[in-house]
Amino acid sequence: MNVNEMIGNFIADAKRILIVSKKPTMEEYKRMALIVALGMVLIGIIAFIIYLIFNVSGIGF
Repeated sequence: MNVNEMIGNFIADAKRILIVSKKPTMEEYKRMALIVALGMVLIGIIAFIIYLIFNVSGIGF
């Protein structure tokens, strides 16, 4: 497979993806934003708990 065929295949795949994709509705956008926000809060809580464990036990920092 040469470079021209690879580029042509990529362009065809990109066109197919753009045709199939659609703009999310406001409800879908809100749901995605909520899930991302909850994930960030959860990761922050877990990191804070780990920090407290290390700080209280004297391990690490």
